[in-house]
Amino acid sequence: MTDSDEAVLHQVRELWAAVDPPPPLLADWVLFALEPTTPEAEILRMAGHREPAAARGDEYTRSITFEGKNRTVVLTLTPSGEDTVRVDGWLAPPGALTVELRTGRGPLSTTSDERGRFAFDQVERGPVQLVVRDNGTTLTPSIVV
Repeated sequence: MTDSDEAVLHQVRELWAAVDPPPPLLADWVLFALEPTTPEAEILRMAGHREPAAARGDEYTRSITFEGKNRTVVLTLTPSGEDTVRVDGWLAPPGALTVELRTGRGPLSTTSDERGRFAFDQVERGPVQLVVRDNGTTLTPSIVV
């Protein structure tokens, strides 16, 4: 490849970057998609999504239900700051299990109580994925909070 070929390709790249830039969260989404999982992992599917509803004043919550063969997860997302949300969740069947929330800044971990309830405070907005670890691994598709 000649220097003039490289110059033309550089100009084409700059043109497309200006006209049609990649989405700002593309790199985070790719990292989630490439994260290795075990073949035994159960990937839940989104079963329900409630549109935002006013909770208190100008706060909005949204609830998302994920279902699989062996587990159901319900998440409720509530703004907790200008750039953060609170994630409350419930597992069925319930139990004290390790629950991990994968974020663009790294994983957050907690344990659900015996009723299957768990929460993450101050989660930065962006793509997240929930991972439940018991005898196997259960994960949700990535969502944007």
